Amino acid sequence: MPTPQRPFLVRAARSAALALALAAIAGCGKPIIVHAVTESAADPIADVRVYRHRFGFFNFFPGKKFVETGPDGRAEVMVGSANTNLTMLRAGYEPVIFGVFEKPSVAIAPDKGGYDYVIMFADVKDKPNNEYAVRFHPVRREPMTLEVLDSRTNAPVPGADVYGATFLYLPQPGVEADWGFPPLQTSKTDAAGKAVVDQVSGFRNRVTVRLAGYQDAVVAFDGRTITGPRSVDVPLRKLQLKQVDFLVVDAKTKAPVAGAEVRLGESRDGLPPNPNGWTKVVGTDGRTGPMPVPDLEPFLVSVTSSNYKEWRGAPVWRSLDDGQTKKLELERK
Repeated sequence: MPTPQRPFLVRAARSAALALALAAIAGCGKPIIVHAVTESAADPIADVRVYRHRFGFFNFFPGKKFVETGPDGRAEVMVGSANTNLTMLRAGYEPVIFGVFEKPSVAIAPDKGGYDYVIMFADVKDKPNNEYAVRFHPVRREPMTLEVLDSRTNAPVPGADVYGATFLYLPQPGVEADWGFPPLQTSKTDAAGKAVVDQVSGFRNRVTVRLAGYQDAVVAFDGRTITGPRSVDVPLRKLQLKQVDFLVVDAKTKAPVAGAEVRLGESRDGLPPNPNGWTKVVGTDGRTGPMPVPDLEPFLVSVTSSNYKEWRGAPVWRSLDDGQTKKLELERK
C-alpha cells in the first residue's frame, strides 16, 4: 500500500503559495529617492534616518532597521503598492512622516492625517525622475509652566517630580531609546508648586507629575499644535490607602508558593519607579503581610515565580476591604 502523500503535498502547496506571495510583493515595489533638505536654504541634510513601515498583518509598527541619507542628503528607499509609511528622524529637526498610498483619502491628507507628505504609488516615476525633496523644520522649544495643586485643598504641591517625555510612535515614552527624541526632561516643583519644562515641536509630548501619596497626573499634547509659551494648572489627587495581605497559592494544589514576588504599581513607561508602588517577596506561608494599597489608576498587580506563569491583574480597589487577605493563584508553566 503506497505511503500517504497528503502532509507532503500540503507543505509543498504552502511553500509554493508563500513563494508566490513574496515574489508578488517584490515585483510590486518601486525605488524612490528621498532628498532631505533644510527648510530655509534647501541645503542637503546628511544622517537622516529613514524607517520604512509597510502596512500588513506582520507589520504594525516601524522596525529598528533604517537607511541614512548621505552627504548630499539623498537616500534610496523601496516603497510598495500596499501602502508604505516612511518615518524620517534627524536630531535637531522635527520628524517627517511620508506616506505612499494606493488611492487618495481625507484620512491621509497632509496635516489632517498626521502626514507631512503624501504621494500615490501609481504616480512614482522611473529613475531618474523618482526623487522627492523633503524639507526639514528645525525643532522649536517653547516653555510650559506647570502649577501643581492639591485637587482637594487647591494648595501648591512642592517637591513633586516632573518628567517631560518627547517621543514618536512609542506606546509609552522612554521605553526604546532610539525613538526617544530628545531625552527625558526632569525637574521638581518649587515651594509655589511650579516647574518649567520644554514643549518640543513636531513630536508627541507627555508630561508626568509624580509624588508619593498622590495619583500621577499626565499632560499630553501634540508638538505640532505648539504656538508659544503657556501655563497649565495640574491638579494632584491625594491617594487613599487600605492594608491588604496578599496570599500567593498554586492554582491547582492551593499550596502557598514560597518566594513569589508580588508587585504593585508597576508601570512600563520608561520612567523611574512609582513611589506609590512596591515589590514584596512572600515568605514560606505565601503571604506578603499587610501592605499599603493605594487607589492608583491604573491599579495593576503582578506576581512572578519560577516554574509558574506570570500573573497580572487589575483588582477593583473599592472592592478590597481594609485588613483583608487577597488570594492570588498562579498556574504552572
